[in-house]
Amino acid sequence: MKRLDRYMLASYFRVFIFIFIAFICIFILVDLVEKIPQFLDNKLAFREIVHYYKLTIPWMAHWCFPVSALLATVFFFGQTNKFHELTAMKASGLSMYRLALPFLMTGFLLSIGSFFFEDRIVVPSQQNLSVFMANNMKLSSKSRSQMIYRQVYFQLPQDQVFTVQRYNTRSKKGRQAGLHTIVNGKITHRYDAQHVQWMDESQNWLMLNVQERVFDGAEFFSRHDTVVINIDVTPRELRSKTIKPENMTYNQLEEFIQRSKRLGMNTNRWESNLYFRTAMNFSCFLVILLGIPLVTFQTRSGGYGSGVAGALLLLFTFYVVLTLGKMLGIAGEIQPFWAVWIPNLIFLLIGLLLLIFVKK
Repeated sequence: MKRLDRYMLASYFRVFIFIFIAFICIFILVDLVEKIPQFLDNKLAFREIVHYYKLTIPWMAHWCFPVSALLATVFFFGQTNKFHELTAMKASGLSMYRLALPFLMTGFLLSIGSFFFEDRIVVPSQQNLSVFMANNMKLSSKSRSQMIYRQVYFQLPQDQVFTVQRYNTRSKKGRQAGLHTIVNGKITHRYDAQHVQWMDESQNWLMLNVQERVFDGAEFFSRHDTVVINIDVTPRELRSKTIKPENMTYNQLEEFIQRSKRLGMNTNRWESNLYFRTAMNFSCFLVILLGIPLVTFQTRSGGYGSGVAGALLLLFTFYVVLTLGKMLGIAGEIQPFWAVWIPNLIFLLIGLLLLIFVKK
């Protein structure tokens, strides 16, 4: 690496770290103001609040990576353009492509690092945070997302698997439930119910509108209005032991999807979440690719305001389009992989075109 590259990257990372820390502080301050009533209601000690933010900061940091990368690009290239450093480097024979190369490589490495940071640090922290919230902080009864569990999966003794596609912790009722017996990787017996509910009196699950299939050489099919199943799973265990798929690591989620497919469950939602992780983490590279020509198109007297506004608008648009693609993947309108990667490919093409037309 040449001395000029080291100088540019050192200047870039000074700005990156400053912006990164500033955003983390803003995140914590806003969250603290919002959570203070909840902390007081649950009488949390200072060390418990510190532990809460210890588990929350990795998630905050992960979302700050692309924003910091983009704004650092805007400020660094805006500064070099304003003080004629960019002009001097071009006059010495360096093309804009050559000047952009170390930053694009940095963006690529940041994208890879962001993926592994999310998988190895953020996801385990979120799992521990869910346990901490369940044990120390009362959940708001108004929050439906905290009452609903989706794609519940329990491995039981005697080669049985209990699944519920959607379970409401308040009503203790669920939809699209199944009890499957799997021997040597093959389903030999299965109950599939449109509804399931927990019966406090008998401590059993009641399945409603049930289809029963037995696979013993030939398939035997029957229908039942109700089936009572006695399994070693209670609503309390369901809440405490179930890891939400969005809080799984990449490998855990991939395995969960494969298991769900074998059980005949619709996996569009979780496949879209799986591919969204890689697509979203690629944003560190994309925002740098788009940010460099965005800034160099500015005049030196224009200041940073338009560059910062344009950068944030660009990032917001990217997230909106990426989220829209994810929703189309969940709905099954587009294959989950292409639903979240087509927006990345579109913005990649836009960034390359802008880089081509920028002043060399």
